[in-house]
Amino acid sequence: MRPTAKLFALALLLNTAPAPVVFALDLTKALGETIYVPAYSRIFSFPDRSELLAATLTVHNVDPQNPLTVTKVDYHGEDGKLLKSILDAPLRLEPLGSASFLVPSNDTTGGVGANFLVEWSADQGALSPLTEAVMVTGPGTPGPSFTSRGRVISRTAAE
Repeated sequence: MRPTAKLFALALLLNTAPAPVVFALDLTKALGETIYVPAYSRIFSFPDRSELLAATLTVHNVDPQNPLTVTKVDYHGEDGKLLKSILDAPLRLEPLGSASFLVPSNDTTGGVGANFLVEWSADQGALSPLTEAVMVTGPGTPGPSFTSRGRVISRTAAE
């Protein structure tokens, strides 16, 4: 076999290798949690110039068998004060269901270090939902986009 053919065969072999096994970090079930999610309504590119961002909070029920109920979604400013309660009524998420909440780019009340507090509950133990915020610049303007992931700050354990 020629050297180029050997290299091609090796490249094919390397590109078809099985993906590494990934293990879940926490499969502990809970009856409810409070989750803190950082969000940003603006970021600074220079000391005197900032970019406005829209923030979309999404709560994903990753449990394939158990529903959960989102009971609170609050948006707090960088000073920690409650700016608004986004959820009007409890919202049931079926297994593998999701819900999203938008803070538009023209809402600058949160400041640079805004955040969401999300509370959820379940009738029987459920996996912790994946809770993320996606921040993007306004329409028609190329600019930064990024995500931040929630962190559980209180939990009611399932027995």
